Amino acid sequence: MAIQFIVSLIVLALLGIIDSAYLAWTHFMKKQLVCPIDGCEVVVESKWNKIFFVRNEILGLMFYIAVLIGAILLFQGSSIKIWLVIISGIGLLFSAFLVYVQARIIKSYCFYCLISALITLLIFLNLLML
Repeated sequence: MAIQFIVSLIVLALLGIIDSAYLAWTHFMKKQLVCPIDGCEVVVESKWNKIFFVRNEILGLMFYIAVLIGAILLFQGSSIKIWLVIISGIGLLFSAFLVYVQARIIKSYCFYCLISALITLLIFLNLLML
């Protein structure tokens, strides 16, 4: 397997973990979200920020940790690529849905949510090239 793709998966997963962890930290610590664009608070505190009573940033954190573990296993020679492609495909569909919700329903954008969607897209594309 191409080591550069596995390394980039690890980097992308770590960036996703940082992004999701920041959103979770600001929510649970009741800190003000520092956002370079207007609308972050509107999005992250909307009714769309939960699925099955779990906040989206927690789901994102679990997703990125799973990708990180999977990338490390790939690095060690494991054959779990197909599972990573499936998981990242589901993550990509969910991210696309959330971007749609931001654009069409909430009519406001969250910088960190958009970054997460981009990272998820890059993870999926990276896995397809692996």
